[in-house]
Amino acid sequence: MKTQILSKPVGLEHPNVKRVIEIAEEIMSKNKVLNLETLYNIAKKRLKIPRNGLLFIIQLLINKKILIEGSKFSRETVLSNSIRNRIYKYIIMNPGVHFSILRKKALSEEMGSSGQLVWHLEMLLKFNYIKKIKVGNYTVFLPYELDEMAGRILFILRDRINNKIIHLLNENKTVIKSDIYKEIDEKREDVYYRINYLLDHGIITLNQDLDSEICINTNLNDFFIEILDTSKSYTKKKLR
Repeated sequence: MKTQILSKPVGLEHPNVKRVIEIAEEIMSKNKVLNLETLYNIAKKRLKIPRNGLLFIIQLLINKKILIEGSKFSRETVLSNSIRNRIYKYIIMNPGVHFSILRKKALSEEMGSSGQLVWHLEMLLKFNYIKKIKVGNYTVFLPYELDEMAGRILFILRDRINNKIIHLLNENKTVIKSDIYKEIDEKREDVYYRINYLLDHGIITLNQDLDSEICINTNLNDFFIEILDTSKSYTKKKLR
């Protein structure tokens, strides 16, 4: 599979591309891992496709993560596992979730161990169903198509006190730092810790004219509304 592949205007909906996928899935259905040389040889015998065209199709499927050499799954069949499908749907509905939450909410004791969760997540990552980012000490999982900044903010807003602070600032634009804990009815030390966390992550900033006041980072003002709307519509679209 080292031969140079010529670029041609062929997409995933092309009949020949679908036929190659079917042959690959047939190979893997026999409990065999996908070998690209084997795929090429079988497809070459069955399909009347020029050599360069067939090589291009196979490379296209590899680049798009539809097929992965050495795997027993295609991008379509990888979700046939009910546990993996459940994990994926949970991430779609809860973008910005971290591992321990997935372990508690997406799995039951009967469904598998932490090690099995890692395995299922790796499979979803390989086929570009999800991606992961680091937020502080946490590894956070997002739907693959979701913007990373949106995912970062959604993760931060999962914390109850962070969420209350952001909603307060969104409603009032600027708030005196020392008043926030009273406004949201939370312990002062807990609120101050969250304020410093939000400052460190650039979510909120000190008022330029009065550093005793804080506000949402002006670069993110519209983004907060946009990502929440986008996340909701994205979830509905993906789960139809």
